[in-house]
Amino acid sequence: MSHDKFIWQNTKQFSIIQIILAFIIPSTIAFTGFRFVLPKLVKDGIPSIIAWPAIASVMLFGFVVVAIFLLKKEAKELGISFKERACLKNLTLKQWVLYLGILILGMIVTLIFSKVSILFTQVPGLSVPEYFPFFLNPAIDPINTDASILTPGFVLKGATWMIPLIGITLFLNILTEELYFRAWLLPKLNNYGKLSWVINGILFTFYHSFQLWLVPQILPISLFIAFVVYKSQSIWPAFAIHIIVNTMTVLGMIMLIFS
Repeated sequence: MSHDKFIWQNTKQFSIIQIILAFIIPSTIAFTGFRFVLPKLVKDGIPSIIAWPAIASVMLFGFVVVAIFLLKKEAKELGISFKERACLKNLTLKQWVLYLGILILGMIVTLIFSKVSILFTQVPGLSVPEYFPFFLNPAIDPINTDASILTPGFVLKGATWMIPLIGITLFLNILTEELYFRAWLLPKLNNYGKLSWVINGILFTFYHSFQLWLVPQILPISLFIAFVVYKSQSIWPAFAIHIIVNTMTVLGMIMLIFS
């Protein structure tokens, strides 16, 4: 097999309809899982803090398998390695500093817009469902909220087994977002030029149709990440910032468990 550099325009380019379908299909699966399966499980007595990551892990694992299959298939068709088609391009130290700097700026912008998400939760039709876990409700301050309110029907303190469950879920989330939505899909929008990363960022935001109240903070970081992947042609910086943010989330959960 030849190991030539992956040239984005060499991959099959998608039409607008194909692009929309590529986002709608996983979005529909996620919406079904979180808006139909989740409430049923919670109603049956399973705490949302357990049901949500369990459902998410099953769906995300499926997305990851599909993404790897698609990337491997196309790598073979193009005569390049999986690493190259998966946009796992190595970067120089200068590039790392530049792109991580851009993503950190994106995180700052996201934090600013997170306050808007709190306002969104008060809009009719955008309120956070009661069967969603507390960490998806931007209006809740977990540090200053009573544990019985945070996790009704479940004692979070001392539940150390929750740490790997949340960790696995978040890692599968990273793999899904970077391998499927960025590595596989973004190059297929190359014909749209500089608009490709904008289209990717916007549609990725609305992949989260099951939690529209978070759009104000998902949209900016989605655009920043899509831009960095587009410019670098590598998912490594996005992967790195994802790891950093998710590690902070896990640490926050650990604090609650051991508090």
